[in-house]
Amino acid sequence: MSKVYLSLELHNHQPVGNFDHVIAEAYQKSYKPFLETLLDFPQIRMSLHTSGCLLEWCEKNLPEYLDLVGKLHDRGQLELIGGAFYEPVLAAIPRDDALEHFARMNEYLLRRFGTKPRGAWLPERVWEPGFAALLVEAGVEYISMDDDLFLAAGHLPEELNGYFMTDSHNGPLAMFPNHQALRYAIPFREPEATFDYIFQQADGRPDSLFLMGDDGEKFGLWPRTYKPIYEDGWLRSFFEALTSHSHDVELLTMAEARDRIQPKGRTYLPTGSYFEMGEWSLPTSARKKYVHFVHELKERDDWPQLRPFVKGGFWRGFMRKYPEANYMQKKMLRVSRKFYSLSNRKTSPEYQTQVLRGQCNCPYWHGVFGGLYLPHLRHAVWKELLQAEYALDNLQHRGRKWVEVSPVDHDMDGRTEILIENAVMNAYLKPHEGGSLFEWDHRERGYNLLNTLTRYEEPYHMDVARATVAHDDDEASAESIHDLILKKEEGLEHLVTVDQWPRRSLLDHFHGFNGTIQQFRAGTLADYADFLNGEYRLAEVFTDGITLERTGKLGSLPVRIAKTIRVQSGRPIMDVSYAVSNLSAQEIHGPFGIEWNFALMAPNSGQHYFSLPGTDILRRPLAEVAEHADVSRVFLADEHEGVAANVECSVPAKLWRAPVESVSLSEGGFERVFQSCALFFNWVLKLQPGEVWRCNFTAELSER
Repeated sequence: MSKVYLSLELHNHQPVGNFDHVIAEAYQKSYKPFLETLLDFPQIRMSLHTSGCLLEWCEKNLPEYLDLVGKLHDRGQLELIGGAFYEPVLAAIPRDDALEHFARMNEYLLRRFGTKPRGAWLPERVWEPGFAALLVEAGVEYISMDDDLFLAAGHLPEELNGYFMTDSHNGPLAMFPNHQALRYAIPFREPEATFDYIFQQADGRPDSLFLMGDDGEKFGLWPRTYKPIYEDGWLRSFFEALTSHSHDVELLTMAEARDRIQPKGRTYLPTGSYFEMGEWSLPTSARKKYVHFVHELKERDDWPQLRPFVKGGFWRGFMRKYPEANYMQKKMLRVSRKFYSLSNRKTSPEYQTQVLRGQCNCPYWHGVFGGLYLPHLRHAVWKELLQAEYALDNLQHRGRKWVEVSPVDHDMDGRTEILIENAVMNAYLKPHEGGSLFEWDHRERGYNLLNTLTRYEEPYHMDVARATVAHDDDEASAESIHDLILKKEEGLEHLVTVDQWPRRSLLDHFHGFNGTIQQFRAGTLADYADFLNGEYRLAEVFTDGITLERTGKLGSLPVRIAKTIRVQSGRPIMDVSYAVSNLSAQEIHGPFGIEWNFALMAPNSGQHYFSLPGTDILRRPLAEVAEHADVSRVFLADEHEGVAANVECSVPAKLWRAPVESVSLSEGGFERVFQSCALFFNWVLKLQPGEVWRCNFTAELSER
C-alpha cells in the first residue's frame, strides 16, 4: 500500500470583546489540554492558527498559552499559520486594511516565535476569487478551503487527494481541499474512521494528501465534547492511532506538504464558504425554501454528488439580512476612510489599530454561534470604531468645537440618511424609515446607545419548544455542534416573537386605546397611522441639525408630524422638538407615543439601571416591565462602561418600559438575550381642526 499523507490544521480564535471568563474556559477545556496532550506525542506534527485577538488577550492575561505554543513550535511539532490579525472576513473590509492585518500577523509571529508564516487561515473560510491577488500580495503561499468549493468548480472527488494552484492577476496561490468528511469524523467518530476515509479516498494512488482544518474549540469547549475527548481519552487514542499507522500514514504540516508534494494542477474556485454558511446567509423566507429543498435532496441516493452544486447564499448576504450588521459594517468603512484621509504625517499605526480591531468578524453575522445577537460582541466592535473615530476627528478638527450635518447614503441602500456629528456625539437618522434615530453615540466612551437588535424570524425558532435544557455536567456524548438541539432555560418558546417595527428611537406610534404594554414589549403593538415606518422628508437643514416632516394619515384623517433634531456644539446634548398638527376638519382624539430604545447590555446588573429622578423609582433593573404616570425625566446608566443618558420631556407622559429580549442560537443552545430597554412615552391627544400639539425632549449623554 502506498503511503498516505495527512495534514491537520487547527484554528483557535476568540473575538474582540468576549468575556474574560469565556476565553479562560476555552483555554482550560480546549487549548491547554489539547496542546499538553500533543506534548506527550513528539512525533505528531500539525499546523496551528491563532487569531490576533486571542494572541493579544493571552499576552495580557494568559502567557502560558503562548509558552505552550512556543515550546511545541521549537520542538518542530507546530507550524504557525498566519492570517488577518483581528480575524475580519476579507469580503467586508477595504483592501489596504486587509494588507495591514496580514502584515501585523507576520510581524507578531516573527517577533514572538521567530518565524514568518507561509500559510494563512481565511476567516470563516469565506472565499471570493479576487482574494487570490490580495493574499499573494500579502505574502501568503497557501490556504485551505472547503472541499465542496473544489467539487463545485468541477473537480471530481477522487481528484481531491492533494492541493491545487490558483491565481487572480498575480500568483500563484496554493489551495488545500479541507475535507468535510474528516471534519465530521474528528473528533466525533472513532479514530479508525479517519483512516478508513483517507485509505478509501487514496485508493492506492501515490502521494495522496488529505487535510482536516477546523476550529480548535470543538476539542473540548463545544457542548458534550470535553468528557469524551479528554476524560474518556479520544484525543490520546487518536494520537496513538496516528503513531501506530506511521508506516502507512505520514503526518505533514502544510508547509511540508507544499515543499514535498507536487500540486495536482490549477483550480479556480467559486465564491463560497462551508456548506452551512450558504444556508445561514439567506434571508429567512428564502432560507426556509432552501432548507426544504435540501431536505428533499438528501432523500436521493445521489445527494453526495449533488451537494456541492447546492449553494445557498454567500457571506455578504448578512449585510442585507440584518440591517444592524450593515450599519456596523458601513460605520467601519466610514471610520477606515477617515483614517486614510489623514495626511501622511498623521497616519500612525496607533490610530489604525482600533479600526482594525473593529473589523473582527464575529458580530457581523449569525449562524450556529450567537454572533450578531450577542450585545457584548457588537458593543466591543462599536467601541473600537467610535473611539477610533473620536481620535481621528480630533486630529482632523484639531479639537475645535464643531458640528457637521451630512446628508449621505450611509448604509448604501440608495436613500439618504442624515448624519449629525460633533466633537463628542453622533446622531444618525433615517428619514425614509419613520424619521427614526438609528445611531446615537457617546464618542469618547465608544458607546452607541442604539446598538440594538430588532427581533427577526429565524428558521430555528420552530425547534425551541422541543429543545432540551443543557446542563454543565451533561457530557454524555460528543456530537457535531450542527446536530445538537439544546436550550439554556425552560420556557424560551414563550419569548419567541418578531418585531413589527425596527427597535430604534424617535419612533412615532398612533397605537389606539386598546394597545397594551405587553404588546409593546412583544413588538406586536397595533398602529393606526402611517408614520411608524413611513417616509419623512428633509424639510430644513441647519448648521446644527435638521427638521424632518411627514404628512400622513391617521385612519383617514390627515396629520402632519414635524420633528426637529439639533445638537449643541461641543456637548453631548440632543434637542428634539415635536409638532403634531391636525390637518383635518374633525377632532382627533387618541393615544400618541414616541419610542426610545437604550442598548445598555445587562438586564439585571446593579451597574446597569433605570431611574425616575425625584421619585422612589431608582436604580431599577432594565429587565423590569412597568408603567409610570406623569413622567417628565428618565435616567439610565451603564456604570461598568461609565456612560449615562438623561432624557427630559416637556410634557409629562405615561411611560411604559420593557426589555427587548431575543431568543437566539449559540454554541450552547437556544438562549434569552437582552437587546435593549424600550421606553414608550405616550399621551392622549385631543386636537381640534388646525390645532398643533408640541413636545420637546432634551437628551444628554454623560460619563458616570
